[in-house]
Amino acid sequence: MNRQSLRNRRRAGAALVMALAFLAVLITLAVALTVSTDLQLQAGRNMDLVTKAQLAAESGIAYYAYVLPTSPIADASSPQAVLDSLATALSERLNGSASLGGQPVAYDGTAIVVPAMAFDDESSFTARVVASASSGVRLTVVGRAAPAGGDARITRSISADAELQAGSAFGHGMYAKGPIVIGDNFNYLGANNDAEASVSSALESAIAIQVGSGYIAGDVTHKPGAAVAIGATVGGQTRTADVPPPPEIDGSVFEPFATNIVDADTSGGTFTNIRIKAGTNPEFGDVTIQGVLYIEAPNVVYFKNNVNLIGVVVSEDPGPGASPATHYVYFKNNMSAQGVEALPDTPEFGALRQMVGSAFLLPGFTLEFKNNFSSISGTIAADQIITKNNLDATVYGSVIALGGGGLSFKNNASLTVDRSRYTGAAAGMTSGPPRLVILSSSYQED
Repeated sequence: MNRQSLRNRRRAGAALVMALAFLAVLITLAVALTVSTDLQLQAGRNMDLVTKAQLAAESGIAYYAYVLPTSPIADASSPQAVLDSLATALSERLNGSASLGGQPVAYDGTAIVVPAMAFDDESSFTARVVASASSGVRLTVVGRAAPAGGDARITRSISADAELQAGSAFGHGMYAKGPIVIGDNFNYLGANNDAEASVSSALESAIAIQVGSGYIAGDVTHKPGAAVAIGATVGGQTRTADVPPPPEIDGSVFEPFATNIVDADTSGGTFTNIRIKAGTNPEFGDVTIQGVLYIEAPNVVYFKNNVNLIGVVVSEDPGPGASPATHYVYFKNNMSAQGVEALPDTPEFGALRQMVGSAFLLPGFTLEFKNNFSSISGTIAADQIITKNNLDATVYGSVIALGGGGLSFKNNASLTVDRSRYTGAAAGMTSGPPRLVILSSSYQED
């Protein structure tokens, strides 16, 4: 073999070695790319499962935000009684349902365990409820997600407290059976906690709550068929949930106190335990009213200036379909309202002083405040409530619009709700059974 042939063979051998080395590099890169792609696909699948588990947990919390308030608590005498009552209510409601796939709600006296409710995407959520020291409960929802055909292996958990509140509208700072319409620069706060400054409408459709601008410290709640249009900043949650009906008003408990008849206009003075006869339509000047002011229907009662109320204003219920034009109570300027407990401690007011919690109980009547009231000691309840012009006030109770006319605040209003002064149902008002309401401020992702 000549030297040239040897060189050619050596070159061919070197080329083969290089080709094999290059092929090895390509194979290595291909394997690495395949492994990397598989890892990325697995990471993507895991992320998808994490997202599904999180969404399942959030769906579970939203579901129980509806279920708990609509599950009656038959006995609220102790934390254990609340848990026992809830276990009974959930069992009656969910056992045998398609949602649980035939599985029953389990209860061992310490914890309520609701089996998995599944979605079509292989995700599900379970719930566990235990008592809390405040006579409420602690809810923990676990969302789970599984790969197709596999066992659940990704979980996400959310916990929240549910507080026991009076039934009907008493658990709300501001409530309307109809729409709530609020203008610009509205500042709404809770004196003791943000939950006091809640806004709720039971309107079934259309825009239930409309706010121009400002700040709302608490939750905004509306029914599933309705909508909201809110330009204000909301410190709590804007949520869709069950909204209870308005409370029943029974002003007859105050009627026996109203023994002094008013059947004409009056320029001013001090009035004690008065009854305005039907159709009088009186105008009041500067007045102090002590005890009960009872208004027969129909009537248009007009307070021009400087009203000092120490007691409660109550109306006869005109029944359905009463015209606002003939059932109206109007405060023009400078009104303050103290509760019945501020009445003199005399035999005349002895029994009345114990009937606390209500300031205005006006079923079938429209109530309007135009300018400048600073504080109202007790719940305000009327068929329709209207406030205008530079409101800056504290209400020691709830603001409740009982009828379809709803509640409206014009521009530049500041309202603080303080529910700590009166506990339990207000005198002359009847609440439904207590209910458990989830507190958005207690949400915790575990």
